[in-house]
Amino acid sequence: MGDEQKQILRMVADGKVTPDEGARLLEALEKGERKRREQDSPASMAREKKRLMMERGMEMDERTRLRKHDGFDGLKDIGRMVKTAIAESLPGIFHDDDSDQELSTGPDSDYSVLEGPLELEPGSVLKVSRRKTRNAGGNLFLTGSDGNTLETVGPDAPEVRYSVDGDTVHMSWSNDDLSLAVPRSVARVSVGLMGGDLVVSDLPSELRLKTSGGNLGLYDVSGEFIARTMGGNVIIRLSEEWCGDSRASTMGGNISLSIPRDTEAGISARTMGGEIMVDEGMKLERENGHYGSSSVSIDLGDGGDAPEIRLKTMGGDISVAYTDGGQYPDSVKEDGKRDGAGGKNSGRRGKK
Repeated sequence: MGDEQKQILRMVADGKVTPDEGARLLEALEKGERKRREQDSPASMAREKKRLMMERGMEMDERTRLRKHDGFDGLKDIGRMVKTAIAESLPGIFHDDDSDQELSTGPDSDYSVLEGPLELEPGSVLKVSRRKTRNAGGNLFLTGSDGNTLETVGPDAPEVRYSVDGDTVHMSWSNDDLSLAVPRSVARVSVGLMGGDLVVSDLPSELRLKTSGGNLGLYDVSGEFIARTMGGNVIIRLSEEWCGDSRASTMGGNISLSIPRDTEAGISARTMGGEIMVDEGMKLERENGHYGSSSVSIDLGDGGDAPEIRLKTMGGDISVAYTDGGQYPDSVKEDGKRDGAGGKNSGRRGKK
C-alpha cells in the first residue's frame, strides 16, 4: 500500500473524511495508477514517441523518453486527480487566486533591519512573510494601533527586516514569535506563512491571510477578509462595524464564526466530511447534504444587499453563532475553541 493510500485511511480513521469520501479518493488514486501504467506500456510509449517525432521533426533519444515516462509523472497525475476529486465535491476549497503568491521582493540585501517605530503613510499596504531559513518557525500576532507608526511589541522581539516599494511595505522575519502593532490606517494587510499560528485583532484593514500547518484567529475584524490555512483551525469574531464580502477555508480543520446580533450578512457554509452547527436564533435559508458533503445558507439580512461570508472546509466542522462578548485569547487553541467565545449554540446541524 502506498503512502497516499495510507494517508487517506488515516484521515478516515481520524474522522476527517467519511468512509464514502475516503473510498472516492482511493478510487481516484487507483485510476491515476492505472493511467500511469497505461502510459508506461510499450504501445503507449511508441505512440507518444511517434507523435513527438512528427511535431518536432527529430528523433527523441532514449534519455528524453525515460525522463518523460518515469514514475514521477504518474505521481503528478495522481495528485492532480485527487485535487480534482476534492474540488468537485467542495468547489472553491483551494482558492488558488485568493492570496498574494509572492509577499516579499528582492534578496535580503535589499532589506533594512527595523530598529524602531516605522512611520507609514495612511492607506499603505503591508505585506508580511517569514524568510526561508533552516530553523524558521514561530507564530505571528498583529494588533491594530492608533497613529501611523508600525513597531514590534515586547522586549524579546526577533529581528525584523523591511523594504519600501511605493506605498507598499514588505516585512519579514526568520524565527520565534513576532508581535506587531499595526496602524489601523493601513489599507491592506497580506500575510503568508509556512507553519505557525496567525492571530489578527482589532484591524479594520482589508485582510489577505494564508498559512500552512497553523491556525488562524481573526478577532474584532471590521474589513473584508480572505483567510486560508491547510491543516489548521480558523476562528473568526466579527466586530459590530464589519462590512465587506469575505471568505475563509481550511483543509483538515474546523471553522468557528461569531457574529454580533445586529449584523446583516448572508452566510454560506460547506464541509466535506464534517458537520455544520448553527445558532438556534439564526434563519436557515437552505440546507443540503449528499455524499458526505453538507452545506447551509444563513440569512441575517432584512432583504437588502447584505455582504456575504463563505466558509469551506474539508475534514472539519463549521459552527456559526452569535457573539455575547469575551476576551481575546493569547493564541488559537488546537481544538478550535477559546474562552469567552460567547454565542449560544443550539447544536442545530446541517444535513450530512
